[in-house]
Amino acid sequence: MALQMNVITFFNHAGGVGKSSSVRDIGFTLGRLGYRVLLIDADPQANLTDWLGVRQIQEEGGARDIDLSDTLYPAVLAEGDAELALPSPVHVHGLDLIPGHLDMATIEPLLPGQLMGVLRLRDALKPLEGRYDFVLIDPPPSLGQLSTLAVMAAGHVVVPVPASGKGLKGLQTVGVMLTRFRKVNPALRLAMILVTQYNDTTNHSRESIAQLRAQFGALAPISRPLTYRPALYPDSQLHGAPLPEFVRRGPVTEEILAVTQQLLEAVGAGPEAKRE
Repeated sequence: MALQMNVITFFNHAGGVGKSSSVRDIGFTLGRLGYRVLLIDADPQANLTDWLGVRQIQEEGGARDIDLSDTLYPAVLAEGDAELALPSPVHVHGLDLIPGHLDMATIEPLLPGQLMGVLRLRDALKPLEGRYDFVLIDPPPSLGQLSTLAVMAAGHVVVPVPASGKGLKGLQTVGVMLTRFRKVNPALRLAMILVTQYNDTTNHSRESIAQLRAQFGALAPISRPLTYRPALYPDSQLHGAPLPEFVRRGPVTEEILAVTQQLLEAVGAGPEAKRE
């Protein structure tokens, strides 16, 4: 049975919640499972791009620095009569990537003046149907135009939430924003609340998960928690490698695989739906 292209945006207006690392690691795990994956870095901070080790574009005859033409910019703000389309992706760690760049911040003030501006990324993805099984989008930690663009392009949203009181408070705002987004994109679904930065040695983390399940468990599946690993995440980022590739075996890889399988089930793309 063929698998339709699933566009999933990892959305949280708060920073430091494990959003970019989750896109990286879940995307890599989907690729390892045999799915065709495109990652889109919609954040001017470009952490996803950097943490995949993409610091330059490799071309015949050498390498050059990433610029706006390599990002999603041409798909939403092409000049003149140029067609709105995503550029050719970078291939890295078995994935395709539309990289991010600091100058993408220029999109924020320009997008509101464009006809159907926040829907342009959604339209640019339509020609990719059949080429990818999953498109994972990493927007900035904000409620601005780039985040709206990313969510409007998606069929599903994953909300990374740290296992802390701060994470629970932020989830209230995310719920309000998703309600507003659905007025423009009625098909948008909350696929999963992704629990990150879990510390199983503290009561605080355990209590936070209990509260999360009690308050929000009826809205969406609550993921298996991703454990806070201060020795591994920074090292994998420094080396520009997904964590399941940096640490090929062990509890961290098993955790990410389990969460990826939960996500597959949540969006209706379990093993029985996998492309042949």
